[in-house]
Amino acid sequence: MADRRVLSMQPESGFYHKRAMKSIDKEDFVAALRHLRKAIAMEPENVAYRMDLANTYARMGLYERSNLEIELLLHKKSLPTEAFFGLGSNFLALGDYDQAQAMLEAYEQIDPQGAYIDETEEALGYISECDYETELDRELDELSMNGKAALDAGDLEHAVDCLEQALAKDPDMTYARNNLAYAYFCLGNMSLAWKHVRRVLQQDPLDVSGRCNESCFYLAEGKPAQARAALRYLQLEQIEEIDELFKYCLALADLEMDQELLQALKKFFLTSPYDPSMLYLYGAALYNLGRPQESLLALDKLSQTDPDNLLAAFGARMATAKVRGGAAPERLSYTFDFPEELEREVDETLRRLSRDEPGAAARELKQEDVCARVRAGLTGSQEQIRRALRALPLIGGEDAERLLREVLLSPTQSAHVKEKAFAALVDMQAEPPYYSLQDGRLVEMRAMKVKYSAQERVPSAYVRVLEEAMRHMSDRFAESEATKTAVGCWTSYVISLDGHYPKLQNRKAWVLALEGVYRERKGEKVDWPALAEEAGCSPRTLIQRSRRLVEAASRVRAMAFAQSAQDKDKEGK
Repeated sequence: MADRRVLSMQPESGFYHKRAMKSIDKEDFVAALRHLRKAIAMEPENVAYRMDLANTYARMGLYERSNLEIELLLHKKSLPTEAFFGLGSNFLALGDYDQAQAMLEAYEQIDPQGAYIDETEEALGYISECDYETELDRELDELSMNGKAALDAGDLEHAVDCLEQALAKDPDMTYARNNLAYAYFCLGNMSLAWKHVRRVLQQDPLDVSGRCNESCFYLAEGKPAQARAALRYLQLEQIEEIDELFKYCLALADLEMDQELLQALKKFFLTSPYDPSMLYLYGAALYNLGRPQESLLALDKLSQTDPDNLLAAFGARMATAKVRGGAAPERLSYTFDFPEELEREVDETLRRLSRDEPGAAARELKQEDVCARVRAGLTGSQEQIRRALRALPLIGGEDAERLLREVLLSPTQSAHVKEKAFAALVDMQAEPPYYSLQDGRLVEMRAMKVKYSAQERVPSAYVRVLEEAMRHMSDRFAESEATKTAVGCWTSYVISLDGHYPKLQNRKAWVLALEGVYRERKGEKVDWPALAEEAGCSPRTLIQRSRRLVEAASRVRAMAFAQSAQDKDKEGK
C-alpha cells in the first residue's frame, strides 16, 4: 500500500510567525502580537520569535515592554547581536542617552559588520551632538533621573536625597522640584510638599505637573472642590507633552471627571495609542459614561496588547454583563488597585500552587490566566509575594524562571524582593548571568562573594569612598582606630553587596556616615544635623546610611563565624 501523508490540522509555529510578519507590514500590531504569542507558545525556545515580539512592542511605542522582552533573553547563548541594537534604540527613544550609548557601542564592538551598523553610527553621532555642555549638566540630569527612578520604586528617602541635591545645585529645576514635592507627599510631610509645589506654581501658574500635584494634595486633604479648581486652571489644547498628558489624565481620573478624562485620553492616543494604563482608563471612562459596548472594545484591545492585565479582563467581564443586562457595578474604579474579587482569585491561585505537586503546578502555570495571577501576586501584598517566591522555585520550569527574572527587571520592586528572587533563581540552577534594574539602570548581579581587593571588579566609586574615608578619619581623629573602623565598616559593606553595586550618590555623605558610626562606637553623642549639613544631605539620609554600614558589618561577622564553624566541623571529621 502506498505511503499516505496526512496534513496536520494544527498549524505549526512558522504559520503564525508568517501571519505576524504580514500583520506588522499592515501595521496591525495588535494582531501581530496575537500571532507571535501563538508561535512562541508552540516553540518557546525560538529566540527569533521573541525578538520579533520585542520589535513589535517597540513599533507600538511600548519601549519599556520591548526592553523587558529583550532583557529576559540576555542569559541565552543563542542571543543575536541585534538584541543590543534593539536595547540601544529603545533607550534612545526613552531619552536615556547614557544607556543607549553603552548598548549601541556594545553592538558596534560585537558585530562591526552587523546589519544595523550604519544606523548605529548615525545614532551614536546624534548622541554625541546631544552631549551635556558641562559636567554639572550631566550631574543634575543623573540626580533628577535617579530621584525619579527611586520615587517610582518606592525608595522615598533615596528619592528625596537625590532631588534635594539636584535643587541645591540648581533651584530652578522644575521637574526635580515637582518630583520632590510628590516624594514629601508620599512621606506624609505635607508642609514641605506644599512648600515645593507652591514655589513651582509661583514661577509658572500653568505648570501641568505642579497643578496635578496641587490637585492630588487637596484631594488627600479632603478638599475635592479645590482639587477640581486646580485642574481647571489648565487647558487641554495647551498641553502637548506626552508625560504631562499622562499625569493630567491620572489627576482627572482621581477626581472622577469622566467627560474631561475621555477628551484628554483621546488626545493622548494621538501620540501613544497603546499605553496599557491609559487604555484601561479609557475603557473605564466609557463604562462610567454609560457606553459599555464601546468600553468592551477598548478593554479587548488592552487584553490583546497586554494579556497579563487582570484589570482588563475584570473590566471586560463587567462590561459584558452590563451589555447583557446582568449584575454589574454602576462604575468601574479608575484606580489600578485590584477589586476584592480579583484579590481573592490571586490569593486562591497562590495557595493552590503552593499545595500542588510540582509537575501539576508547572502545567497549570502555563495557562495565561494562572500565570497572570502569579505575576500579580509578585507585585501584591507582602504575603502574596512571600507565597509566590516560595512556590516558584519548587514549581520550576521556564515559566517560573521568567516570572522571577521579571522581578529582577522590575523598576518598582524593592531590593529585598529582588534578593529573594535572585536566591530563588540560584536554587533553581537557572542560567547566569542575571540582570536587575537599580535606579532605572540595567546592572549585572553576580552570584559570588566579593572580597575587598583592588584587583577585584569593585567599581572605582567604591574605592574612592574608602580612600576619602581614610584621609578624612586621619585628618579628623588622632587615633588609628578611627581609620581601622572606617576601613572595616566600608569593606564589610562592599562584601555584603555580594557583587551587586548600586550607583553611589554623594560620596561625602558615605564618608560622614562612617564618621558617625565611629563616634557612636566610642560612646559619643553624634550631631547628625551638623554632619548632614557638612555632607549636603538630610540627617535622615545620613542616619539611614550609618545603619546600613552597621548592619553590613554584623552580617559579615556572622558569615565569618558560620564559615569558621563549618571549617572546624570539616577538620573534626
